[in-house]
Amino acid sequence: MAKWIIGSIVVALVAGGLWYSGALAKFGMMPSPTPTSTPVVATTTQAVAQPENGMSANNDASNAALAQDTAAIDAQITGLSQDSAHVDSSMNDKSTQ
Repeated sequence: MAKWIIGSIVVALVAGGLWYSGALAKFGMMPSPTPTSTPVVATTTQAVAQPENGMSANNDASNAALAQDTAAIDAQITGLSQDSAHVDSSMNDKSTQ
């Protein structure tokens, strides 16, 4: 009885592997996809990168832009330090019983 169960599991795994690899389509056992009659037109637009988190534009290398970027990075690092302090304090919580 156990041999039949193991044998059927092996057959199912082999069949699943053949199906997953696409080998069954080569032998005509799976229907081939039908081509669409309408042409597909790509409708993508090129995204323009916008400044994020207080940063200046991507291609601005002026002193004012560098100062703005430095200030934005400092603000982000300060926020990160505050978040890290909150996580550290939450690790030191005492259990309430």
